[in-house]
Amino acid sequence: MTLKIFLTTAVAVALSAGAASAQDLNPQTRANLEAAMHGEAFANLKYLRYAEVARESGNAELAQLFESSANVEANEHFAREADALKLDGTNEANLVDAMAGEQYENVTMYVGFADQAQAAGDTRAAAMFRQIASDEGDHYERYRAAAERLRQAR
Repeated sequence: MTLKIFLTTAVAVALSAGAASAQDLNPQTRANLEAAMHGEAFANLKYLRYAEVARESGNAELAQLFESSANVEANEHFAREADALKLDGTNEANLVDAMAGEQYENVTMYVGFADQAQAAGDTRAAAMFRQIASDEGDHYERYRAAAERLRQAR
């Protein structure tokens, strides 16, 4: 399963438990919103990293510019796109979505990345991917436990 197909499936699962009006979107519009959200989230984190580098090099003004842009990417653009997608499912639906993402990253995505890096001779990257895969498994387990607590509380 490719990452794009997985993410589309995971968002569909979360949305199916959320607001029904998101289902009214044209499939291409939904795909565009998902792609835009991924871009905005990536830009947010990338700009925060750039701000860190600027601050470490003594350029506080540049750091502030990157931080300001990062804030817009996350708190305006991403938030508006998430509203358009009605990405506001129930706690249970949100946990199901989070578990699906973490499990995919833990058992498929990062393992594949590690194997490819190892085969290419990039042993440090391979080790990093394996470590991250392990972290994602921990996240999955924490979400699974939270979902179980929700079910027991009913």
